[in-house]
Amino acid sequence: MRTEKTRYLVVIDPARNEQWALQKALRIAKNRENVEIYAFLCPYYYIQGADPSELEAAELRRHSMWLDEILAHYSETGITVKPVVEWHADWTDALLKMVFDLQIDMVIKRSSNRAIAQASSDRKLIRTLRTALLLVKHDPTAEVRKVLVAVDLNATDEEHKALNEATMNLGRQIRGADDQVELHAVSAYLDSDKFVHAPDVAKKLGIERSRAHVHLGKPGDVIPGLAKKIGADLVIVGNIGRRGLSGMTVGNTAEKILGDIWSDVLVLVREADISVAAA
Repeated sequence: MRTEKTRYLVVIDPARNEQWALQKALRIAKNRENVEIYAFLCPYYYIQGADPSELEAAELRRHSMWLDEILAHYSETGITVKPVVEWHADWTDALLKMVFDLQIDMVIKRSSNRAIAQASSDRKLIRTLRTALLLVKHDPTAEVRKVLVAVDLNATDEEHKALNEATMNLGRQIRGADDQVELHAVSAYLDSDKFVHAPDVAKKLGIERSRAHVHLGKPGDVIPGLAKKIGADLVIVGNIGRRGLSGMTVGNTAEKILGDIWSDVLVLVREADISVAAA
């Protein structure tokens, strides 16, 4: 039976000592109760020798010790982080299984900061995760002061309408009751039939008119420029996952903005628990 705890899975980069995703997770959890954090490390390389299983076990012990040293640097936070070390040829497949087994609410990963066509792990996670994904793009110790939420008030099917509501609700949660965060919203449209009035966007989100932005163009083209213009620390976008041929050929907003955006990106999928927060 699922507990009331909120669970974050942090992707540990074996090639770095500085772990932005872990720092971000600890910052999020600092002022929250009932949070569990798992640090996921998945090293792998082809092993040759008389006893590959023994060498594999030795490598797992070595990486476990290294991860324990990383976590020890953050022991003063008082937040317990549970290490998880797996040996798997494809770390993303191992992560997907771990997300399911542990009923993870949000995966936190440092973004590759490369073009999405090259950033295969970011792309795969966006398309296959069935939970929230926070991609950390800049200094994880910086305060989240401005958040940009991508909204679609033209959504007609139930899946997109529910996803749109979840995205807006998360923006409101991060803003807080005292307007601690400057919340902005953007609605992109391709033709006049899809145009929405900025005051309607503002009313829907409960924000000032000056923070509601309506622009002609595709969301993937509009969002990066607007995020830079307003200095957004976090951009929240919704994503309906695709599988099969459609997933291979049709891009989505979350993928398209990654290569051109400086802000952290929080991707919500249709099955995501909207109670997670990233500020």
